[in-house]
Amino acid sequence: MNRNLRARGNRGFTIVELIVVITVIGFLAAIAVGAYNKVVNDAKTTKSLALVNTLSTAKSLFVADPATTEQNITNFNTSTGDTQFAFIAPYIRVNGAIPTTTAQLLQLSGFPATGVNVTFGTVEDAANNVTDSAPTVTGYP
Repeated sequence: MNRNLRARGNRGFTIVELIVVITVIGFLAAIAVGAYNKVVNDAKTTKSLALVNTLSTAKSLFVADPATTEQNITNFNTSTGDTQFAFIAPYIRVNGAIPTTTAQLLQLSGFPATGVNVTFGTVEDAANNVTDSAPTVTGYP
């Protein structure tokens, strides 16, 4: 009789026990994947906001610089892309480097090489009451 009990105790797990364990592991994995995706999306949002804040600060420094003239502000507002970026580039530092193009700014900031679009907005200086439209970062998945 002892021989049968010992043999039965060494048979291993039943199929029901295995199904329960696999179900619990699957449930925990689903929760972990959802949490991971949320963290990744939050990090991407934070990275985009940091770049927007950097560009906003650079625009403010550009306008506040005594060497900036009304003509510089007009030229900034009428230009686009890297031409517009050239006006605020001297006021930007990313990891100790001064980017010279928008693509280099994105690369130094850790964005993908393609698909991300940056707009710098405009600066309005109506009788030295400076207002500006915020820069935007779009296309970052």
